[in-house]
Amino acid sequence: MKLERNLFYVLISEMLFTVLPLIVISIVRSYQCKFELIFYNTEWAMISIILFGQSIVKFSSGIANSSLKFRWQLVSMIISLIIIFGLIPSIIVLIINLINNEMILGIHIAQIILFILSMITFFIVGYLGQKLIEEKK
Repeated sequence: MKLERNLFYVLISEMLFTVLPLIVISIVRSYQCKFELIFYNTEWAMISIILFGQSIVKFSSGIANSSLKFRWQLVSMIISLIIIFGLIPSIIVLIINLINNEMILGIHIAQIILFILSMITFFIVGYLGQKLIEEKK
């Protein structure tokens, strides 16, 4: 049980530093009384990219450091799913946001959905990877 709690603490601390730019933006936009601009930022997509990437790194590091045997096909499928349905769409949404001069609600909703998915992925896949890393110690 102590291991489970420690894993949770590690993931939360990494998550807090990752979302720190959103906290800063929220404070600044609140000070300016421009609350709607909190959601019209490219940082949501950037943080999604970071979290999906961190999920892949934690998972693959855990697999590589584990003494357990894993089916490479399953590992490959999990990493492919994260890249295809998380990382690549987040990059595309970021690029569209950066090149577009207008605020398009649909793109901003998509980046927030991807952000939520990246957090869920980070906690599930990152947890598994961190658990495998910690069990080796």
